[in-house]
Amino acid sequence: MRFWGWIRVMLCYWVLTAFTVPNPGPIPSKYYDLSRYTRFSDSTEKKIASFFQYHHRTGIFNGTYFFFRNDSITQGALGYANFGKPDTLINDDLFQLASVSKTITGIAVMMLQQDGLLLIDDSVHWYIPELTRRNLTIRNLLCHMSGLPDYFYFSSYLWPNQSAHMKNSDVVIQLNQQPERNFGEPGTYYSYCNTNYALLAYIVERLSGMDFRQYARKNIFEPSGMKYSHICNHDSVPLFNYPVQGYDKRRVFSDIPHNGTTGDKGVYSNGIEMFFLDRALRSNFLLNQSSKELMWTPQVQVSADGAGYALGWRVKVINGQKWVFHNGWWKGFRTYFWRCLDEDKCFVVLTNHVYGPFLRTVDMVGLLD
Repeated sequence: MRFWGWIRVMLCYWVLTAFTVPNPGPIPSKYYDLSRYTRFSDSTEKKIASFFQYHHRTGIFNGTYFFFRNDSITQGALGYANFGKPDTLINDDLFQLASVSKTITGIAVMMLQQDGLLLIDDSVHWYIPELTRRNLTIRNLLCHMSGLPDYFYFSSYLWPNQSAHMKNSDVVIQLNQQPERNFGEPGTYYSYCNTNYALLAYIVERLSGMDFRQYARKNIFEPSGMKYSHICNHDSVPLFNYPVQGYDKRRVFSDIPHNGTTGDKGVYSNGIEMFFLDRALRSNFLLNQSSKELMWTPQVQVSADGAGYALGWRVKVINGQKWVFHNGWWKGFRTYFWRCLDEDKCFVVLTNHVYGPFLRTVDMVGLLD
């Protein structure tokens, strides 16, 4: 229903002018100049399209995809942005990236180290002195070896106002209220924890003097050409104003206090703009080579197949090629951002309907063989 595409463009223009925040809606396709890139061969393009059409028919895939290899691209959109209208998805629609947002936080921390404002082996207490835990390093947070409990669980009973959004500073206050038995010994084991990245974003704010949303926009999104990517602020733009809503079996997710924290989630982007981030990371524009190599060096093994967690990124070798990536899952959104370091190829898959299992990433990697 292309009519709704135009309605969404007008809605987003109104939101942008009314609240002076980044536009949360779709961008006219004419904004993106992809003329320098070629199409995949008919057989490869058909293989990729068939994969997503099949999973759309089975109800597992509702979203957009973008695939790139050696100057060839293909993209597509299947399903609905809003099942209530219904409103057909288009390639330019912005999705909540969920935990793929952690890659942005990792980049931000590495930029601060590159600028000499911190070292990743510094004590977290130096930058958040009110935090009562004194034995943590920034590296512990980046690779999920902090031993901290996840704020998703304790905030449900410690946050007093379920109609208000939490801030990263609130995570620190609640963390200080946890009993000693809820903490593990830092650096001894891997335990994926969103608290780590809320604290990292808070450190970025302390050192930069900027809200993490502003820091990411000024130092990562805008320099990479990601004009419409942003970190949500639902105090300014309510969740229900976003054209793409998150669903679980056609049940739309409502706003919750956790949507106010940043660093662990909250980035909105689309496949094309995440591809622009891939382009920026292929150069030394954002980070120099040594910073990138450190950021993508596994710090801990996380699965029996040899996959590791680095500094904001997962790392895995598939068919002799090193991939750095992150997947995400948050309130109806499942997201995938995969980049190959040994060949110029990547893919971005964004969904807004949780139904059935995750898409098999090994199958999606195989689509680029």
